[in-house]
Amino acid sequence: MTDAALPREPSASERALVVAACFVCQLGLGYTYLFSAVMPEATAELGWTRAQFSSGRIPYFAMTALGGLAAGHWTVRFGARPVLVTGSLALAGALALLSRMQTLTEFWVAQALYGVFMAGLGDVAIAGVLTAWVARGRGAAMGFVYAASNIAGFFVPQVFARGTEAHGWRATLIAMGAAGAAAILPFAWIAGQRAPGHELAHAARANTTNAPALELREALRTRSFWLLLFAIVAFFFFFLGINDAFVSFLRDQGMSRVDAAAYYGFAVGAGGVSKLLAGVLGDFLHPKATLIADYALLTLASALLLALPSQPVLIAFLIVYGFAIAARDVVYPLAISFAFGERTMPAIYGAVMMGLGVAGPLGSYFASRVRDVTGSYEPAFASFAALNLVVLASLFLVRRETPARD
Repeated sequence: MTDAALPREPSASERALVVAACFVCQLGLGYTYLFSAVMPEATAELGWTRAQFSSGRIPYFAMTALGGLAAGHWTVRFGARPVLVTGSLALAGALALLSRMQTLTEFWVAQALYGVFMAGLGDVAIAGVLTAWVARGRGAAMGFVYAASNIAGFFVPQVFARGTEAHGWRATLIAMGAAGAAAILPFAWIAGQRAPGHELAHAARANTTNAPALELREALRTRSFWLLLFAIVAFFFFFLGINDAFVSFLRDQGMSRVDAAAYYGFAVGAGGVSKLLAGVLGDFLHPKATLIADYALLTLASALLLALPSQPVLIAFLIVYGFAIAARDVVYPLAISFAFGERTMPAIYGAVMMGLGVAGPLGSYFASRVRDVTGSYEPAFASFAALNLVVLASLFLVRRETPARD
């Protein structure tokens, strides 16, 4: 393709508007941190075990994984607008259903719709938008946008806790869902507009490797795809096992509802800083190096878990864990672009995120089941630490893949 055939580059003001709209869309992901905060309230009122409540992660992550695969395909083929708008509307519907649930079946239906929300506003579609609109400074743009979920995640559990104290958890859920969807929807429409030229060709021109991008079917035959898939499975097994258990773990230690939510919010907020830092570093360092560094921090965080609930270790864990978990959002699309090329990144990223459908419900159920059987989360924490160490070693084998020659 000649320069004359390439679409024009977006203007600075056009890029700024789209990046800002993506930021607002990512604020919606702060609502994913509600699950852990809702668990103590719902199980106490409805008489469920923690393992029963965690079983709701099965339809949630199944829909998130399938939706992520569809989101990557549709973003490349049709643009991100239908994906982002669907996610915005699903947020209000999911929380409305959660606020009315009385049975596990109703809970599962609500969680499935919650998965549609997560897939619609999640990292795959947003990464596709930013790859299309931003060539220079893409890592910094991703870091800025993805930090939004941590900013919102810092406040969402605390807003929910205080709203529950005043109005009950059901009324708080429906109010938060309606307000969030109404605020995000117009920005989803803006962020989903096509880049000039209605294609990702200018992103392909910016490909720093100057190597052709692999199609998804070609990526499936490479070593790097399966290593990155294994890493994402392990990541979500650990992250969501801790994510869903952490507030309950602190409550088990005698901490109040509001204080436990505040500590949890601190970890989420710390992640916002790490996304900004990871994004800036991603523009200067090799993507593989940033990926390995992030998983090294993840391994350290899982080791610190074993020394909880010591107060100094708790603070150290919150900082390291918050940094490592949040930075993954930034370094992963950059690593996938490095390994397979930028043009097809959303589709391949969506396929890799299918690992979420496997790891999400297993990690959450595993931690809760261990707690139900043993009375402690410690055996689950030890398993997480061992798994993260194995993943860290495997990532040294990721490489830039090239299309196979016939």
